[in-house]
Amino acid sequence: MTATPTQYLSTFDLYGDGRAVLDDLIKRFGGPPFVAGAPDQTAYNCGAKAVIEHIAAQIAEGERSPR
Repeated sequence: MTATPTQYLSTFDLYGDGRAVLDDLIKRFGGPPFVAGAPDQTAYNCGAKAVIEHIAAQIAEGERSPR
């Protein structure tokens, strides 16, 4: 089963607990991914940041969808 944008919105943005979790994830994994001289760490960071960007995109899509 694939989660819908509306489900992302409901999970992460509509309620305080979900917003707190999302804020924590953004703080941990949403920063600049580049680590000088550490290509493996940079690649890992890029992957983690891609997840945050996917969540944000799904929330934005959920906000545009009729409820």
